[in-house]
Amino acid sequence: MEKLSHGPMSAEPDVVTALTDHRALAMRIKRSVRRHAGGGVRSLEVQVDHESIRLGGQCASFYCKQLAQQAAIRLSGGVQVINGIEVDC
Repeated sequence: MEKLSHGPMSAEPDVVTALTDHRALAMRIKRSVRRHAGGGVRSLEVQVDHESIRLGGQCASFYCKQLAQQAAIRLSGGVQVINGIEVDC
């Protein structure tokens, strides 16, 4: 006899795994950005999903913004990195 699935529970482990993986990657990227940009990015935000990695925050120079982007790209695994870090003028 075939078992029937009632509700979203059948897909839940994959969703939980994906969320955990995304959070872990976001934390790794945050650490890497802080290390490579010398802590120059204030209010750093990293959002990861299956399509992209988004960086947010503020910094004092375009150089710092570029360092942050390169740190994220190194860990991106080929996923697009969108650099939304704002440079103070």
